[in-house]
Amino acid sequence: MKSYIVMYVESNWYSLNVYNHDEYTSSLNYIIDDVLVTHQVTDLIAYFKSKKVSNLPSIIDLESYDKQMSQEGKEFKSFKKWTAFQSLKHHKILDNKFKLTEDNFKTYMTHLADLYLALSEKDEIEKKRYETIEKKINRIIYNRQLKGVKIDSVLAKERCKQIEKEIYRIKNILQFEHNIYTPEDELFQKNYLKQAGYKMVKSFEYTFKTRKNIDKVCELLYELMRSIKNLNSLIYTTAHFGGDKRTHPYYVGFGTITSRITLRQPSLQNLHRDNRDIIIPDDNMKLLYVDYSQFEAGILASLSDDKDLIDLYNTDIYTDLADKVLNDKNNRDDAKIIFYRYMYGDDTLTQEAQEYFKSFIKLEEYRKKVYQKINSNGRVGTIHGNYRRKQIENDEFTWGLSHVIQSTASLIYKNALISTNDKVESCDFLIPMHDGTLYQIPISVYEETKSMIKAIYEEEFKRVCPKLEARVTLKEEF
Repeated sequence: MKSYIVMYVESNWYSLNVYNHDEYTSSLNYIIDDVLVTHQVTDLIAYFKSKKVSNLPSIIDLESYDKQMSQEGKEFKSFKKWTAFQSLKHHKILDNKFKLTEDNFKTYMTHLADLYLALSEKDEIEKKRYETIEKKINRIIYNRQLKGVKIDSVLAKERCKQIEKEIYRIKNILQFEHNIYTPEDELFQKNYLKQAGYKMVKSFEYTFKTRKNIDKVCELLYELMRSIKNLNSLIYTTAHFGGDKRTHPYYVGFGTITSRITLRQPSLQNLHRDNRDIIIPDDNMKLLYVDYSQFEAGILASLSDDKDLIDLYNTDIYTDLADKVLNDKNNRDDAKIIFYRYMYGDDTLTQEAQEYFKSFIKLEEYRKKVYQKINSNGRVGTIHGNYRRKQIENDEFTWGLSHVIQSTASLIYKNALISTNDKVESCDFLIPMHDGTLYQIPISVYEETKSMIKAIYEEEFKRVCPKLEARVTLKEEF
């Protein structure tokens, strides 16, 4: 087995042996047992598709590998969007004076090899996690990227027109009623939140979502951002390689620091529920959406070992929160937002919400232990790696609880994907979500396959949260 850095430049593939730089060719030479390391996964898989390759070698996405091995939050980096060149500079392998030219392709690729080797030696726990979990996930997601996902392109184009009208409507309201002319500008969004006294929770979009019921501008900004994401995703489904019948998203195995799998170009995960019906099964197949209910809430109850919270999980944590904090037990959606704000360390929660969470004694003790662990160890993660390192000396670790819970959720979820792929031959993985998965299953074996998948998802949850019985829901639509 050999490992190669592979790069596509000026309509040609180049290969460099990671451990023997004399082995350098202006072609893509490999055997099935080799490892191909690249920052151009989409181009590589498109190449394999054009060559009608059905059995992929092992592929390592440098972006995902960097995110996993470096264990760094956004605060460490001076750049917003990952590129190989930026990463090389960040890890002090390249300086700002380097310019990629036709004459130094090989030199640049040796630097990429140095980056890959440096990342591989950063942490033995993360390296083991890659071999036991992420490598298997990559094989699942890249095979799906190669095959693509079937779509109803006629319906997708109709929805694009509808969303364009909605974006125009929202922008008009922002402009004429609120004097906002650059709603998509991040500096404006940041200043608006600051002036309103709203603490950033997770992202601009999510923060606007948490305030949309009390602030009309936040509601409009959230709807605008959601609509733009939907439009971009729908446009890509009809424009990306694959033609009118299939779309081939870029599956990123370690898409966030909590190891969530993300999809890009198109981001099918960001499709509004009303637009997900553009995803259709292949002939003689039927869709199945498997979903963990109260996923993060259950994990938090289990890891904190808070009996009161565990008991509530068996009924519904969000309903209880809605009843006692919002005085409306049916307002489950807003209660879920409050839960996430607590998990993200938002100290601007109402007094009622703060008192609610303080009533769970062992939960509060666990939250403090997480912060203490970051302070003493400099990082926090799961039972199988996926660490996030302490950012700066005066870091308040408000991200700590969220990282532990969400990275544990990713661990459970990825183990369920791997186990289902290994044990259930009749199911066909399509799209990963944060706490659910879209599969397609042959109609002839649908019912028995559905039961097998449900059992696996329950088993993987219980493996990490032994005191809870997993609540897994099954639907025939996405």
